[in-house]
Amino acid sequence: MSSNAPRRFRLLIPLCIAAAVLGAARQPAPANSEPTIRRTAYGVPHISADNFKGIGIGLGYTQAEDYGVRVILSLIRSKGWMGRTFGRDSLSSDFAAALEHERVEQTYHLLDADTRDMYDGFAEGVNRYIRANVNTLPSWAKPVFHGHDVAAGDIGTANIATAERLVTRWLQRSAGGPAPRDTGSLDREAAPLLGADADVGSNAWALAPSRTKSGRAILLRNPHLAWTAGYWEAHVTLPGKLDFYGDFRIGSAFSVIGGFNKDLGWATTNNAPDLDEVYELDLDPTNPERYRFDGTTIPIRYEYITLPYRIGSTDDSLVSETQRVAFTPLGPVVHRTANKLYIVRAGPEGEYRAGSQFLAMMRAHNLAEWKGALATRARATSNLTYADRAGNILTIWMGTVPRLPTRSGGDSMPIPARASADVWTRLIALDSLPQTLNPRGGYVHNENDAPHFANLNALLDTARYPDNVERGELRLRSQHALQLIGGKDKLSLEDVLVRKHSMRMLLADRVKPDLVAALESSSPTPAVAQALAVLEAWDNTVAPTSRGGLLFETWWRRYQSQARDSAYAEKWSWAKLTSTPRGIGQRDKAISAFTWAVDDMQRRYRSVDVAWGDVHRVRRGPVNEPVGGCSGALGCFRVLSYEQLPDGTRSANSGDGWILAVEFGARAPRAYSVLAYGQSADSTSPHYSDQAAMFARGQLKPVYFLDADIAAHTIRSYRPEP
Repeated sequence: MSSNAPRRFRLLIPLCIAAAVLGAARQPAPANSEPTIRRTAYGVPHISADNFKGIGIGLGYTQAEDYGVRVILSLIRSKGWMGRTFGRDSLSSDFAAALEHERVEQTYHLLDADTRDMYDGFAEGVNRYIRANVNTLPSWAKPVFHGHDVAAGDIGTANIATAERLVTRWLQRSAGGPAPRDTGSLDREAAPLLGADADVGSNAWALAPSRTKSGRAILLRNPHLAWTAGYWEAHVTLPGKLDFYGDFRIGSAFSVIGGFNKDLGWATTNNAPDLDEVYELDLDPTNPERYRFDGTTIPIRYEYITLPYRIGSTDDSLVSETQRVAFTPLGPVVHRTANKLYIVRAGPEGEYRAGSQFLAMMRAHNLAEWKGALATRARATSNLTYADRAGNILTIWMGTVPRLPTRSGGDSMPIPARASADVWTRLIALDSLPQTLNPRGGYVHNENDAPHFANLNALLDTARYPDNVERGELRLRSQHALQLIGGKDKLSLEDVLVRKHSMRMLLADRVKPDLVAALESSSPTPAVAQALAVLEAWDNTVAPTSRGGLLFETWWRRYQSQARDSAYAEKWSWAKLTSTPRGIGQRDKAISAFTWAVDDMQRRYRSVDVAWGDVHRVRRGPVNEPVGGCSGALGCFRVLSYEQLPDGTRSANSGDGWILAVEFGARAPRAYSVLAYGQSADSTSPHYSDQAAMFARGQLKPVYFLDADIAAHTIRSYRPEP
């Protein structure tokens, strides 16, 4: 890359982000970094080594064993070699990757040596896999990776595309025209039907010793993402320095992880922080390449990025293409008009220490050390739910959220900035973020709702927090969770798993009585009366054998699409936060929608009395099992989304897929887990579908954490090929 000006904006990050690096430097890892890999039942790798580079090698090699080309592609993308590998059609992402690589080059030496060793080792592990499988991998898969390529995937960036959409929408509204369609978001009309807003997330619980039969803290981790998301289970051990079990995301040594060591553990759930602000600057009318700020004019800076791409499929001929990137010390340029310049200033921009933070969290032994790792603020988002052997429980809403000098523009408008006083320079302090520690009642929970409801005995006042901290209602899935753990019952680890698999559809509890009453008073036809009898007999669950749930769901989707904001008789409110929404708001539309649903059920299934599991299945490899679970928008806690198949059945493809529950014992943790889509994405692997039936039945496997248990259940022990 060449430039006509020094790249400064990536160095002008908030002071709290530019703080001292975690850990002290030490000598590079010795040459003997050979890990030992022991695969236990269901293919879970337990990786041990004498140094962090060896741990990284083991992670890179085993991820590539299980996910093959996907791991290699992720590194090609972060290396910025998509165009070089596949041609011009794949070039676009390389320009952003080039900027991320430049940030790595500026900062890699600032990372602690253990983190660098993990990155270097991961790249070497993938290289080894490629060299060992050259005859079966595509010809474009080459062992060319370096730790910089892995670290580039952890560089924080501003969301320029989203900021640009905000500006163009706002400009069009200001001009009196209709806002352009936001193609980067879900269709808001379809979203309630799909349950998308409620299903892309996770469940997390932590129970204090006062709420457990053993007197030990319990943690539940249960992310809900597409079954292509690449959650992957592993255990890494470096004697005296690291002993961590949990879920890694495919393609990185760290990425998004949750899990536990012998002393503590945590779970992540998606949150919705406002991480940036879009600012409107005045261009200098005498020189459009400068903008006015702080009483002077400042030049817009440009960087020219030139990258090669492949032009033939049978040779390695390359040509190059150049893009110009505009930026300011305040942040990258996202749009300009004849007299205005629009930039985005993002909390995560340029952050390079995500790997260091996760490694420090994995190595922490107590709450103070774990929160000390969080103070790095390198992880841009996520609610974190925590439990430890000492009995502490905590949930904290995390985000690299700016401390704004003015009211936030949110996602609707840019903020005029004429001087430094108009622009944010610091993040909201860690201790000022919403968090609930060891509350009365002995539980905390999060199901992707705002953080104020983590414990009903310790509700957080939204007025205490700036307007760019997440707000929102307590949705049905969260209310269901509170019914499951918000009481006074003492629970065992096994009890927690039974409750986690609750099949209840909370929406039915809230609206079915009104629906039944409306139908009974409507002089129903014989067909509707027969369906009404099925509905009345239904147990309000989506268990595989339950009959009536499919009829109710079909009705609700039709009814809600017509009634929209007036679907409920009473909307959710703080005054009745665990008993609303409720009731039917549009009686006639509800009756009409039910008549339609009866006809639709007869057309699709020739019956209204269809068992949930006859339609809803887990299909993977040879497995074809009935399964219970539904959208979080319907109030299900066991969230599952489905693909509609030509034969009329639905195949689970998203939502509940990875479950981990751990109890922190005096000697060692006791845990169970299940990964619905298996440890491997290779359909020929024995670990592609060996957990699918178990998952469908609500069963979990024991987690092997102690060395004696690992040794007793090892099915294969080996070292990566050199």
